[in-house]
Amino acid sequence: MEGEDSSNSGVKYLVGKTAGKSGVIAGLVATHIATIFGLWFYGARLPKFDFPSLNGYIYVGLPFGFTHPDVAFVVGGVFHYVDGILFGLIFALVVSPMMGRIIKPLAAMTPTANYIKGLIWGWTLWIISSALWMPLLIGPILAPYGAPVGTFLTSFGPYGVQALLANLLWHTIWGANLGLIFSPRPASGGVRSWTRATAAEMR
Repeated sequence: MEGEDSSNSGVKYLVGKTAGKSGVIAGLVATHIATIFGLWFYGARLPKFDFPSLNGYIYVGLPFGFTHPDVAFVVGGVFHYVDGILFGLIFALVVSPMMGRIIKPLAAMTPTANYIKGLIWGWTLWIISSALWMPLLIGPILAPYGAPVGTFLTSFGPYGVQALLANLLWHTIWGANLGLIFSPRPASGGVRSWTRATAAEMR
């Protein structure tokens, strides 16, 4: 599955032949792995993070979603995976190169640097999810049913701050897999760091 950029940029990827294709694949796989773990969280006495169903309740409405949970899961799952792919693509084309240019220790195209950048991006999305997405979108839906979502997930039904930690764990799993799968490395004789890579070389 390893591919080398056909534009002779001197960059090769673990999957896909360009940064865009690699980002899409990495985003899809990372989202799937994290989603499975989220559904298993209850086994560790953490709140079950069923992002497909939560998205489904938004798109089909909570009463219909509760009546037809399978429909809510499928509809929400489609949007959930699309989100994961888009965030993976943003990481590949914008965030990862930008981190490599701004944070000098992360400039090298190494598995360790790629892994750390994936974690940082996952934690960034955790902050956005906890501070904005879940309180503003999920909160109003669940509040009438006795499961309020507090500011920055300070409450999540009966779980309290455990939800914040579970959300952190979910995004850590996602970011770690994203960084490991989207793993640009220098091809033989090519660029060896993001500081030397140009925007044209990454497309």
